[in-house]
Amino acid sequence: MIEDKTPSEIATIIRNKEDIDLDRMRDYLTTVYGTDRTPSLGRGPSIEARSVELDDVTVKVFVTTSDPFFLGTFDRAAGTRMVTVAVHARLNGTGEERRGHPPPAVVLPVREQTAWTRAVLGDLADYSYRLLSDRAQLRPLPALFLVFADIAAPRLAPSDFRWLFLCGGRRAYPEKVVPENQELLAHLRRHGDIVNSDLVARPLAAEPSVWAHEFISTLTSTFADELGRMGNSRWFTIDEVALHGLSRVTVRYTWHLVAGDKAYGFDIDLAGVRAEQLRKFDDGRAQRPARTIGATLFNQPVFRSPKEIDGVTWVQFGRNHEG
Repeated sequence: MIEDKTPSEIATIIRNKEDIDLDRMRDYLTTVYGTDRTPSLGRGPSIEARSVELDDVTVKVFVTTSDPFFLGTFDRAAGTRMVTVAVHARLNGTGEERRGHPPPAVVLPVREQTAWTRAVLGDLADYSYRLLSDRAQLRPLPALFLVFADIAAPRLAPSDFRWLFLCGGRRAYPEKVVPENQELLAHLRRHGDIVNSDLVARPLAAEPSVWAHEFISTLTSTFADELGRMGNSRWFTIDEVALHGLSRVTVRYTWHLVAGDKAYGFDIDLAGVRAEQLRKFDDGRAQRPARTIGATLFNQPVFRSPKEIDGVTWVQFGRNHEG
């Protein structure tokens, strides 16, 4: 009987159902935390099937991937991604959908919610959290499960994670899914199910000489990538990229407009850019600001307060002045 089964046993039943295709989910998750991943943020594939425990109920499971760094303290060198599994359940055949309304939502038993999450995430589910909200007292809401994953290993949530941002309401209650992994279970019993955010490793900034060369290397590769994506529709020509000592980078490029070519230049103060990166993101690496600045010109921006010198419109970065 289903009543006697654990979430793991119900997950096995789900995996063995011929009408449920979990392969697309697994392939998608491999891009999130696999060793050769090329992760993309946003919604992944979904599945729809009959409930295992409830009659006349359809379950829909959605997976999304997002960047968790604005919600808590994570090791930024690890490239952690937050995977959210949302489990929806609705009644079948009420006729409401024919009148333009979705069928009424229902609440699945917690063990079936967990079972669907285990079926989708596999072993990664051992690190997942079920997120509850006081809003669920008013009406049935999708069950939310979160897991934090990177290439090295799944991670537990940091102590400063802002759970309420994800579910709304006045209160959020993260509940750790009981793991099957006995070593992890023993760790949780000894140390708890969250990590002190003060103990999370942060990437150290390189020496200025190394940082400058990492910046210009990433900047030029960003230009090459963006130009490559444009194919034959070349709206821009990069005329010059120059590193001046270890403190300044200049970029000169031409924007090919219908009304005629227009010359632009970026004047980048490396110390200012580096300080801003540390202040905003607590990240000492050069790659993020280099990619951001490198992609700026391809977004056809309208710059604030540029300066025109000898026919070149100059935009400053890192001097208390944003482009």
